[in-house]
Amino acid sequence: MKGKELDFEDKLWKGADKLRKKIEVHEYKYVVLGLIFLKYLSFAFEEKKIKILKEKSSSEKFIEKICEDKDVYLANGTLYVPEKARWEYIKKNANQPNIGEIIDKAIEILEEEYPRQLKDIIPKIYSKVNLDPYDLSYLINLFSEIEFDDDHFGKDIFGRIYEYFLGKFTEAEGRKGGEFYTPRSLTKLIVEILDVKEGRIFDPACGSGGFFVSALEKLEKEEIEKERLSIYGQESKEFVWKMCKMNLVIRGTEGDIRWGDSYHDDKFFDLRAEYVVSNPPFNDSGWGRDRIKENDPRFKYGLPPENNANYVWIQHYIYHLAPNGKAGFVMANGALSVGGIEGEIRKKIIEDDLVYGIIATPPKMFYTVSLPASLWFLRKSKPEHMRGKILFIYAKKLFKPISRRQNIFVEEHIKKIVEKFRMFEKGENEEKINEVGFSKVASLEEVAKNGYVLTPGRYVGVKLEEEDIPFEEAMKNYSEELSKLLEEEEKLKEKIKEVFKALGWEI
Repeated sequence: MKGKELDFEDKLWKGADKLRKKIEVHEYKYVVLGLIFLKYLSFAFEEKKIKILKEKSSSEKFIEKICEDKDVYLANGTLYVPEKARWEYIKKNANQPNIGEIIDKAIEILEEEYPRQLKDIIPKIYSKVNLDPYDLSYLINLFSEIEFDDDHFGKDIFGRIYEYFLGKFTEAEGRKGGEFYTPRSLTKLIVEILDVKEGRIFDPACGSGGFFVSALEKLEKEEIEKERLSIYGQESKEFVWKMCKMNLVIRGTEGDIRWGDSYHDDKFFDLRAEYVVSNPPFNDSGWGRDRIKENDPRFKYGLPPENNANYVWIQHYIYHLAPNGKAGFVMANGALSVGGIEGEIRKKIIEDDLVYGIIATPPKMFYTVSLPASLWFLRKSKPEHMRGKILFIYAKKLFKPISRRQNIFVEEHIKKIVEKFRMFEKGENEEKINEVGFSKVASLEEVAKNGYVLTPGRYVGVKLEEEDIPFEEAMKNYSEELSKLLEEEEKLKEKIKEVFKALGWEI
């Protein structure tokens, strides 16, 4: 499980398997989320306490006072957890008949202590849910065995938990997890290419906040104060919105994360961000085209069709970019080459010189879906030496399988891709950047000659795969091939007739 970045899936499943007759998955995930969150807060608190004890050498009474000083923890980006909200207290009382009320009270204590960060975020359901004290005691003891590793800060723990449940209970949830959880290797790659440092970062389909986790990790690695990055996010599903808030809380940081539908209720209409990052729902149909207000300024390039929202999201990102802003996002492959209204929108975006990079990723990058995706990079204003050019990267052969169902980019893959982008941004000689079968800087004229299709394989010199061929082109090829086959069939029929006629038989 190490490769998948979560070491306790078996315990989550063991608990779900035992309780499935009593509780639906949509309820169980809330039970799990709250308990894991309470355990993690206590873990981080205790971890910080041990660090304080190691650093301080003074009287026992002074150390005890320091260890219970709320401000000492907050100053170090950790929440101080009051005694009756600590996991040890909950575990000690696990066999009490009112354990559900004890857990709800622990949540209430935390809400009162940190109203801005935690009010209505932790599911307060333990005295109401259809589980008896023995069931809750079982889960508490089971989750007490969970140990967070040394690299816990850089992991989107709650997003990964949710992704796991969506993978296990796809039928019950009705959707797969790819739209909620962006694999860490992809968020890390996008954050590195954008070189997120300070300013405003915005994700209008933020899910559990995986991009924010990677951005904060990058800042910590580069010893940049996390306060220099302002975090903004919007999420349409309440449960996932709660997870995003939790993900920020456990990292001792805050963000303006709002719950709402980005299509029709843009909560940040006036926001212009230095970094826009996202992994939106792929090929979302029935998105509500008829509910878009007339003259919505987001859709200057055209209003996308009702059956696919890919170019709703792309234009939404462009709209929210600051004058010096950069966007990096995951997108379904179809957006690279689709025709019709969407093709016209893509053409205008390319002609306005907003696209500066496209990456083709391998299949199976998402834990729950095997479809390959592409990564797009846009700039509101390109430096002089980058104008009229797009960097294409074909990274489909760069991956490490960590299971039968999932591939990831490892550090060396990320480094190789980022290096090409840095060379492009610095204006280095294109001969150094271009690498047959992997990377190519193409001019807008070349892109125009290719019908404004953005499929990387077309430019870097690899044989086009079926999924990379635009629908219109594929249908033309199929049509020509079918015509040839039908023609050959007619010729063969005539030959057979001639043979039978020579034998004295008419057909």
